[in-house]
Amino acid sequence: MSEKLPQVYTEIIINASKEKVWNVLLDFPNYPTWNNFIKKIEGNSNLGGKIEAKMFPPAGLPITFDGTICRNTPNKTLAWNGYMIARWLFEPTHIFEIEEKTENQILFIHREEYKGFIIPFIKFMLPTLVGKGFEVMNKDLKKFVEAN
Repeated sequence: MSEKLPQVYTEIIINASKEKVWNVLLDFPNYPTWNNFIKKIEGNSNLGGKIEAKMFPPAGLPITFDGTICRNTPNKTLAWNGYMIARWLFEPTHIFEIEEKTENQILFIHREEYKGFIIPFIKFMLPTLVGKGFEVMNKDLKKFVEAN
């Protein structure tokens, strides 16, 4: 049995179809118009695609991550692996999940799993540094999708 990875987990109910939310999540060029956390994301959302994301955590300095799409299940899951300096040091997997509640309501799960040597030393900081940003994006996504 595998050990559960340390993670930051957030969720929000959005009153929209899974397809509508999915289309907004894949529209990388439009992120700056609605997203105050991930203000820039460029690249290819296909499995194995390379992306670059610039994140603006509310409690810290901007962070740029290069990543590789490791999961892309349409209308359900989009995830990418990234790393800072070296994978053995710090390797987050950023995950968006959509769970359909009704035809026009979904549960949006925004989380990140962590591997790497440095995690035991910094995991207490991650909910503040990263989780607050996830909550900002979740609210921005909800507001944008429900208004359009």
